[in-house]
This record gives sequence, C-alpha cells and structure tokens, in this order.
Amino acid sequence: MNFQQIKPGHCDVFVWVAVWRDIIKYWVFASREVEKNKYYSKGQHRGNIGEGQLHLNHDNIKEFVKYEAKPKELLEKIVVAYKRQNKYSK
Repeated sequence: MNFQQIKPGHCDVFVWVAVWRDIIKYWVFASREVEKNKYYSKGQHRGNIGEGQLHLNHDNIKEFVKYEAKPKELLEKIVVAYKRQNKYSK
C-alpha cells in the first residue's frame, strides 16, 4: 500500500490507519520520520514541491512496527511523536 500525497512540511505528526478484513493497524510518525524514511519517495507528481508517498508492502511492513499503536495508546503515541518532531527541529 502507499500513503500518497504526503506533505511532511505541513504537519508535525502523522496518524495513519490501514483496514483489512481481519485487522486494523494504526501508525504514528513524527513528520520528519516520514520525510527521512528510505521508503519515502519525494516528488510524487512532476513539478510538485514538498509532497511524496510512503511505500509499505509485505516485504517492509515489519520495519514499521516501532510506529504502531493500539487504539488506547493513540493519544500518548501522538504526544511522544510530537516531542520527537520538536527534537528534530532544533
């Protein structure tokens, strides 16, 4: 799957949800973590600036486990990701 039209420069934290028939997954990223990820492709469309997509697939999804959150953890994980983002900004 691809998370498309991502604009890391326009937010501090991303919360992504993927829904399959048998599971729902949540990921919480600091914006900079998306932008610096090796699976992030900058320039999704010709001429665009600051927008890209992040590719998750069967082969690399395990690399994103550290960003997963359970529904009850979402607020806490968002706050922690926000703090990481601010650490990157300094």
